[in-house]
Amino acid sequence: MEKNLTLYEKIREDILSGKFGDNEKMTEIRLAKNYEVSRTPIREVLRQLEFEYLVKDGYIYKPSPEDYRNLFEMRTLIEAHAVEKAILLFGQSDIDDLRNSIEKAHAGPEDETMAANKYFHEKLICSIKNPFLTETYERMNSIIHLFSRTVVERQRPNLIEEHTQIVEAIEERDVEKGKRLIGEHLDKDLEFSLYYM
Repeated sequence: MEKNLTLYEKIREDILSGKFGDNEKMTEIRLAKNYEVSRTPIREVLRQLEFEYLVKDGYIYKPSPEDYRNLFEMRTLIEAHAVEKAILLFGQSDIDDLRNSIEKAHAGPEDETMAANKYFHEKLICSIKNPFLTETYERMNSIIHLFSRTVVERQRPNLIEEHTQIVEAIEERDVEKGKRLIGEHLDKDLEFSLYYM
């Protein structure tokens, strides 16, 4: 897991794995010393983490289960819209990309499964072609990463099989089925992850 993580990934991982205390003050000076970098990249990382709901007013922000449910409601609305757009816009090469990511998720060790899982959802989001909706989705990057890690590490049943069903709905051009399946998929991710948090 430690491979060549960026400074942002290291600090994000340390927050998500509990190396910092809840509501701990994230000072530039202390973080620069801890990670042996100057304050400028720390400032950028903190800005990104604040954008992604992990830091709030300079402190580590720990969302409540209700906050997570609200964030996932927003995620589900966006991804359901993405499935609808994918049904309209995706050609065979896009569908092949999705299927390829499913194969990689099946075959890989955990980090490759996570990367393939991330690719699958981001590929769907590409179909939206709306920068405002995409930015809203990107604000959930850290939360999505946390939940994705939980469902992969703890091996949520049928996780990857559900991706296959979603792709089949896209191939069949069945909007209602696709939206229902992505909603059920994300709801299971949420409830499974909250159980372990």
